[in-house]
Amino acid sequence: MKHAEWGAAVTQAGSMKARKTFLQLVLLGLLGGLYISFGGHLFLAALNAGAGRITASFLFSVGLVLVVLTGAELFTGNIILVAGLIEGRYPLGRMLRNWALVYLGNLIGSAGYAILAWESGLFGRPGDANSLGILAAGVAVAKISLPFAAALIRGILCNMLVVLAVILAIAARDVTAKIICCVLPVGAFVAMGLEHCIANMFLIPVGLLAGGAAVGDWQAAAVSILTVTLGNIIGGIFILVVHPDRIRKMASR
Repeated sequence: MKHAEWGAAVTQAGSMKARKTFLQLVLLGLLGGLYISFGGHLFLAALNAGAGRITASFLFSVGLVLVVLTGAELFTGNIILVAGLIEGRYPLGRMLRNWALVYLGNLIGSAGYAILAWESGLFGRPGDANSLGILAAGVAVAKISLPFAAALIRGILCNMLVVLAVILAIAARDVTAKIICCVLPVGAFVAMGLEHCIANMFLIPVGLLAGGAAVGDWQAAAVSILTVTLGNIIGGIFILVVHPDRIRKMASR
C-alpha cells in the first residue's frame, strides 16, 4: 500500500470510529478490554506453565489480534484518531468523546474479566492463592511499585509500538498480514517490560485480588494505571505527529 493509501486508510478508520454511537463505543470498548484480558491471562498462564518470557510475551498479542480482527475498540489504538483530527475530519470534542467512552468500556471489560477470573478459582481462593495467583500478585505489585517517571516513560514507549501495530494492521490487505502486524510490535513491548494501561486494568486487579491487597494498594493501582494512560497518550501522539517522514506522511495525507 502506498503512503497516500496508508494515510487515507488511517484517517478513514478514525472517521468511522468517531461516528459511532455512545452504546456502540462502550460495548465495543468492553469487548476490547475483554480481549486484551484474554491476552494478559494467557501471558500469565504461559509464564506459570514454564514458558519463557519471550514466548509468553508473543502469546499476549492474541488480545490485539482479536481486537483488530473483530472490530472491537481499544483506547490505546484509538490514539490514531489524532490523524483525522489533524485533517479536520471531526472536532476535538468528538475525538475526546470516543476516547472517554472506549476507555470506560475497556475498564469495564478488563476489570470485569479480572473479577470473573478470580471468582472462577483459576488463581486460587481468598487467602490461598495458587501458583498462578502468586505469579499474578507479584506482577501487580511490581507494576504499582514503579516510580511515576518510570511508569510514564514505559507507557510512552509502549504505545509507540501499539499505534504502529494498529497502523500496520489497517494497511495490511489480508488476515494473515494483519495478525503478523499485531504480533510483532505487541510481543516486543511485552517482552521489553513496557506498560499498557488496558492490559494493566486486568493484570493489576487480578493480582491484587490474588494477593489480598489492602485499600492503599488499590489507590496505588489507580494512580499507576492513570500514569501509564498518560504515557500511552503521549507515545501514540508522538508517533502520529512527530515521527519523521513515513509515519507523518501516513497520518497527514
